[in-house]
Amino acid sequence: MIGKILIVEDEALIALNIERQLGSLGHEVCGVVASGEEALDQAATLKPDLVLMDIHLAGAMDGIEAAALIRERFAIPSVYLTAHTDEATLARARQTDPYGFLLKPFQEIDLRIGLDMALHRRATELRARESEEMFRLVAEGIDDVFCLTSPDLKVVYYVSSAYERLWGRSQDSLYQKPLSFLDAVYEDDLDRVVAVFAQPGRETRELEYRLVRPDGSIRWIRDRRFPVCDQQGRCVRLASIVTDITEHRLAREELLELNKQLQQQATHDMLTGLPNRRLFIDRLEQALAHARRFGGRVGMLFIDLDGFKGINDRFGHQAGDEALVLIAKRIKLLLREVDSAARLGGDEFGIVLPDIALLEDAQLVGEKVLQEVRRPFSLRSVSCTLGASIGITTYPDLGKTVDELISRADKAMYQIKKRGKGGVCVYQGLEGGKGS
Repeated sequence: MIGKILIVEDEALIALNIERQLGSLGHEVCGVVASGEEALDQAATLKPDLVLMDIHLAGAMDGIEAAALIRERFAIPSVYLTAHTDEATLARARQTDPYGFLLKPFQEIDLRIGLDMALHRRATELRARESEEMFRLVAEGIDDVFCLTSPDLKVVYYVSSAYERLWGRSQDSLYQKPLSFLDAVYEDDLDRVVAVFAQPGRETRELEYRLVRPDGSIRWIRDRRFPVCDQQGRCVRLASIVTDITEHRLAREELLELNKQLQQQATHDMLTGLPNRRLFIDRLEQALAHARRFGGRVGMLFIDLDGFKGINDRFGHQAGDEALVLIAKRIKLLLREVDSAARLGGDEFGIVLPDIALLEDAQLVGEKVLQEVRRPFSLRSVSCTLGASIGITTYPDLGKTVDELISRADKAMYQIKKRGKGGVCVYQGLEGGKGS
């Protein structure tokens, strides 16, 4: 391996001989100096790959001090040249992390092997340094937080500057206390985070949780952690990438809320909040399916308000809407949790009564509904009353299917209308119904 070499040797004949040997080996000698001070100046100007540094130099600065300063200032390593020296001096030299020692006088083969090893190490370190710098540039150039820790999270080897922007805490605080990232975790999320991340792990893990920044603002993050294994498959590092997903999370929640609203609109009456005809039919079908499988009786009530047109004509449609909302609330309060009330359209309502014991149970509910509808209420400071015509059918006595139950309850309701409105009627066939 060929390199650019600076020779620092205060004995001119030895320096000349080294220069000749380096030339014969194909190396470029960029300079020859005799003092530590000159070595510093030439290293700054010439930027050699390597310095051949005599330990004992004439002048105030010896080779060890010069090599240390060159390494510190310019990141250029040295190979020491020495004839004989004491152990204390060698110990000083080793502290400067030299790339080798050549014992004078040395043969050309010793010089070749020593330089090849030193230049190879130099090239390897430069590649590693370039790789680390490229990694740093990439890590610092992205918005995500990148962190490299020990598998047990006790040591942080690297954390990108994005940590300060997202956590609102310094990088140094994490280096000093590797688990201090937990201090910012939202209280309700802390147990989950500790369970997933704060224990040693060797598999990929991912979790979404909230951070509370020093200014009190809350950010949603996605934290992904990956094991870094050696050739034997042992986990030696844990890499983590943390992404701020606050905007994504808010957009997702807004979309979920919008979908919920759309679903509500598709299945519920927007005025009263009761299920609409579509959901009413679905719940009636479910009740019938359950009754067919496990046995039992299902009641179905069809309600048509009496006198509602007069409310609209006298007070206007807005007042009519208020009356419908009031009636819907009264009906709903009468029912069990398993029962379903729905607005079927206009001033028509329906009720599904799953799992009732007797036909009379449905009749009793009908009578209670009639009483609640007839109870006076105030509109525009005027006392008003409504009535109701209620038709009743039951499964399996008076109908087997959804269509039959709805159609026959509707017919029973019209029997009440024909009799002068206001009452409850059980479907009894085409000729009429039994009512009150």
